[in-house]
Amino acid sequence: MFRGMYNAVSGMQTAEKRLDAASNNMANANTTGYKRDLVITEAFPEVLISKINATEPAVPHSRNLEVQVEEDNEGFRLSTAGGFFAASTRTGISYNKTTAFARGEDGYLRTYERDGTGAITTRYGNPILDASGRTVQVENENFEIDNQGRVIDNGEVVANLVRRTGGNVIGTMNAGVRLEKFATDFTQGSLEQTESPLDLALEGAGFFMIYDPEDPEADPLFTRDGNFTLNDNGDIITRTGHFLASVNETSIMVDGEDFQVTPDGRVLVDGEVRDQIAVMDFANTQDLRKVGNNLYRFEERFEPEAIDFEGRVLQGFIENSNVEAVDQMVEMINVMRAYESNQRVVHTYDEMLQRAVNDIGRG
Repeated sequence: MFRGMYNAVSGMQTAEKRLDAASNNMANANTTGYKRDLVITEAFPEVLISKINATEPAVPHSRNLEVQVEEDNEGFRLSTAGGFFAASTRTGISYNKTTAFARGEDGYLRTYERDGTGAITTRYGNPILDASGRTVQVENENFEIDNQGRVIDNGEVVANLVRRTGGNVIGTMNAGVRLEKFATDFTQGSLEQTESPLDLALEGAGFFMIYDPEDPEADPLFTRDGNFTLNDNGDIITRTGHFLASVNETSIMVDGEDFQVTPDGRVLVDGEVRDQIAVMDFANTQDLRKVGNNLYRFEERFEPEAIDFEGRVLQGFIENSNVEAVDQMVEMINVMRAYESNQRVVHTYDEMLQRAVNDIGRG
């Protein structure tokens, strides 16, 4: 009986995190360059349920051993009625009738997700297990999966992904959902013209590089917020006092009357090229984490994978946040309804337990 309560409580905890994210997005709907937060949840492992000491099959055992295989842009999606696919998660082995995976850089098959560009990434994926419970590694990027769930690499069968079960298996059970991580949606917001020469916006993917004057040896910071100003020395700074970095990782000084920025980031003062703004783009933007004040930094365990900036720097524009207020209001309403539904389930279980205890006590 407690299983249902665990599901409901995990749903309430997840709803609280989703509400926090939606509320924060709403609060920053008018913040220049803000990127909305996303809550990524995952289900607890689907565990197999068997009938103990079964003399007869708990459910009719399917003899349909065929596996439906779909290729999905460098990944595979598999489904079957004759067994289960297994994946190793942080909280145990999960069994499912369907699975989706791709080959990682190290050759191991892992579940995948898509980054902001829609590309497949297995960086955070769970390892796929074969029928004997071992991880699966392939050498060839062009490996195949046949309709029996076998992995064929370089013309040889290297693993069978389908785990067959006896007729005493009833099915699977899930213990609810939990928060996996917060993610950031880096899609571009709308551009607004301000005519201010110190307002800069990036058209396309990329970030301004920022550094802290009080800690110049620290790792660089990055932002999409181009609402800059000048300090007393004429250096271009953010509203929080961080310096806009040049390609030489120094501050950019404006000591003239006529200040212009070209689409490729060159800084002209009184018609003379003085500096170049450091605009960075990365292949692994999913590894950036918010550190406050509209700034981002890479997690210590990940190295930046820099790629060429292919966009433009627009002077006299700012980028609005990519938060759609209406969408966030709908999200908050849906989250509240989900929370209240789970709350009613917990209340019902509480009443059932109270009645059971009272009845047992009277008996």
